[in-house]
Amino acid sequence: MGDDAPAAGGPGAPREPRWTLALACLPALAAILLLGLLTQAWLPCVVALGGAYTVGFGAYKSFADEPLAPMLVAALGMAFSAVVGSLLGHYLPALVLAGALWAACCAWLFAVGNGPWWITQQWTVALLVAGGFPGDGQQALLRGGLVLAGGLLQLLLFALLQKALYRSQWRLHSGSLRKHLHAVVVLFEDRLRLGRYGFYAAAVVALCQLLSSMLDYGHGYWAPMTALLVLKPRLDDTWRRGLGRLGGTLAGCLLAGTVVWIDATPAVLAAACLACALGAYLLQDGRYSLQTLFITGTTVLMVALAGAPEASVARERLGSTLLGGGVALAFLALEGTVERRLSRLQRWRRLRQKKASRPARAPR
Repeated sequence: MGDDAPAAGGPGAPREPRWTLALACLPALAAILLLGLLTQAWLPCVVALGGAYTVGFGAYKSFADEPLAPMLVAALGMAFSAVVGSLLGHYLPALVLAGALWAACCAWLFAVGNGPWWITQQWTVALLVAGGFPGDGQQALLRGGLVLAGGLLQLLLFALLQKALYRSQWRLHSGSLRKHLHAVVVLFEDRLRLGRYGFYAAAVVALCQLLSSMLDYGHGYWAPMTALLVLKPRLDDTWRRGLGRLGGTLAGCLLAGTVVWIDATPAVLAAACLACALGAYLLQDGRYSLQTLFITGTTVLMVALAGAPEASVARERLGSTLLGGGVALAFLALEGTVERRLSRLQRWRRLRQKKASRPARAPR
């Protein structure tokens, strides 16, 4: 969820201290965790918690000059993607095609700005995750509804708290929405490019989905998700993010495993999950490996609350990180090798053409 994409600032960018934004994202998570403790219905609560947790990162983004726009658009798109992913989960070819399309759109929006890129990234992750839990129409709508409920709860509580603290800054200027929409359209027309990066992302995500299915890997959606999160247009950037994600994932699994080993009661797991979420929010746009540590810790603890054995979840998370990151790196390395050879071939052809175009010397 953290990123180092080009920032898209503007009047709507949050200006509050980072720690106040992080604290403002916690009440929604705490409310869902408390509901889980009271009802013991952890599975639906964890689905809603995932929606609220992800939408909280939108507090640090800027889109359409409205501070709350990234959170709202992310929540709506994630809910729709969750429904689509759950419905297509029964049909691997359709799910792979949809995942590739979502990933390509996400990569193409990288040039538009940080906000749109992050939003479509969360849509793609929601599609991939939901694809791992196929269901009929009712089940798909339930999953999408839980994701939307968690996301909107996050948006509502965050907005109320921010309005109480920063009244003048967090007012919704409804009269200017049309102007902002026009500005967004102009921005997309000016910056959107259907470059090779989108096709790389589509190919890598599709390949990871197929490999995960062939290997019958538990929580296999983590592999294409990792590939999407670490893949960058340049090999060096992808390598750095891949290493950072691997190190952070390993440390996060160890952290969550230690918590479970000390005390696996739901109350302790919920408290540790909330603490890890706070760490992830505080490190937004910070060092990627440290943020991944807390994101992984939060994720593993969430799944443990839902009833899955944390040891196997940690192993699957590590394996998926290696698979997804390895495929992304291998793909870009192969593409770089082919590109260098083609470049040398083109230079050689130009040299031959230049020699052939020289006039022959006249005999003495």
